[in-house]
Amino acid sequence: MALTQRKKRPIDRSLKTLGDTRLLIIATEGRITEKHYFAQFHNRRIQVKVIPTGEDNKSSPEYVFERLKHFRQEHELEANDELWLMIDVDRWQTQTLSKVTKEAKDSGFQLAISNPCFETWLLCHYILPTITTGACKKITEQLENELKQVHNSGYNKAKLNTDYFKPYVKQAVQNAKQLDKNKKARWPHQVGTHVYKVVEQLVTEQI
Repeated sequence: MALTQRKKRPIDRSLKTLGDTRLLIIATEGRITEKHYFAQFHNRRIQVKVIPTGEDNKSSPEYVFERLKHFRQEHELEANDELWLMIDVDRWQTQTLSKVTKEAKDSGFQLAISNPCFETWLLCHYILPTITTGACKKITEQLENELKQVHNSGYNKAKLNTDYFKPYVKQAVQNAKQLDKNKKARWPHQVGTHVYKVVEQLVTEQI
């Protein structure tokens, strides 16, 4: 696709952006949860554009990667914009993860992968996860328990209440960093999440 045919850079002008405002474009495995979570951030210096899995439910790492590549080809972007691949470990074989993450890095994309799932990141808002099994069901149960204790509420990934997480974002970054024992790894090989690498930027440059 020729440059003249590309869509304009998808900046939300209603936020009175600054001249150096940059985009974080995130292709996600999930359809709803991640999009709802990142909608809570309103930042004039950094904006987030989430590309979720569609109604076709094509959520495998290969499809998420392809959506990210397609978005870059389709839109005018600037050099300081970042493209992120945000997927989970739990349902995919190591061979698939290794292939896709290598191709993503070779394409200039950043990685924000959670082991076993995105709920690991949500749990980090409250505690340092103590589950070591790598099963998303166990992580979700622990998240449910924390939400019940703190907010007397359950967890609904289809209707994520960001008010439950917003006050604890900085704590989540700290907890996720503590879990990250090998920062050079393309994804956490034990329970952990690299979503903090995206969110930390939104927190430190929040204006």
